[in-house]
Amino acid sequence: MTTIIANEISCPVCRATDSSDLPQLPKDYEYQVAIAADFGIRICNACRSEFVWPRPTLDQMRRMYPDNYYAYGTEMGSFWQLIYNMWCRAEAHRMLSLCRKRPLHLFDIGAGDCRRFKAMGAGEEFKFSGVEMNEEMAAAGCDAGFDISPGTFEEFDQTGRAGTVDVLTINHVIEHVTDPGETMRKAHSLLADDGVFTGRTPKLASTGHRYFGRYWSGYHFPRHLQLFSKESLELLLHKSGFREVEIVEELNLFPALSLQNFLLGKLGLPLSLEGGHSRIWTLLVFLTAPLSIFDYLFRRSDCMIFVARK
Repeated sequence: MTTIIANEISCPVCRATDSSDLPQLPKDYEYQVAIAADFGIRICNACRSEFVWPRPTLDQMRRMYPDNYYAYGTEMGSFWQLIYNMWCRAEAHRMLSLCRKRPLHLFDIGAGDCRRFKAMGAGEEFKFSGVEMNEEMAAAGCDAGFDISPGTFEEFDQTGRAGTVDVLTINHVIEHVTDPGETMRKAHSLLADDGVFTGRTPKLASTGHRYFGRYWSGYHFPRHLQLFSKESLELLLHKSGFREVEIVEELNLFPALSLQNFLLGKLGLPLSLEGGHSRIWTLLVFLTAPLSIFDYLFRRSDCMIFVARK
């Protein structure tokens, strides 16, 4: 394979200009948006992160997310709702352990319709706020009594809010932004002194990334604009002014989605999808559960959790 070097393209993580095309471009197996054809993926030969190129405009970004996108308030079913509620309660306990202040001001980037806030339980322990790109979801969050600003975090006006947030969360969103470094610097400014920035994101060099290749669910093409290795994520957090950076593995469902992509893309099975998931989704989760657990235990998981302090 001939490596094509594009000196005019700079890596969003390390700003190096030495990059090459991903040999096999993934497809949008989940939603099949037409705009995916306008983009490719580059590999940074310096920090080994991967990024969508060209970088989309905010208008193009919005066109990447159809109305039935899985994060836009779709019903989960009783079993998955139970699992989700349990996860949210565990997440609330983790958030409270990160900061002693009560009520803890938690700001979420990509708040959706705030179902996570509801499941975590407000009481006297939390003050919730956030930002959500989908205007209908942002309105739903406001109707539920939460302070949710419509638009992307890039558009968010933090006038009068700088230094007011105790914990800022960005769960599976940092990979969706056009400039992850600027997003991190803005998060740093929004946090109070000793505040905590925490989130989740896919991890390169995982078992799934290595063996599923173009069908790896971490690509979520073209919506995942930036993919990190553990090392490149740590590098960017430090460059953005954060300290006490900790990155750990997360047990996740990515292998199930990777298998679904494989069945759709490689084998061509005519699986009908709703909200990005097929009717056999639960079966795929149980079939791939041993792989998810194995990867988590041996630090080859598809996802990672980061925690950093201002």
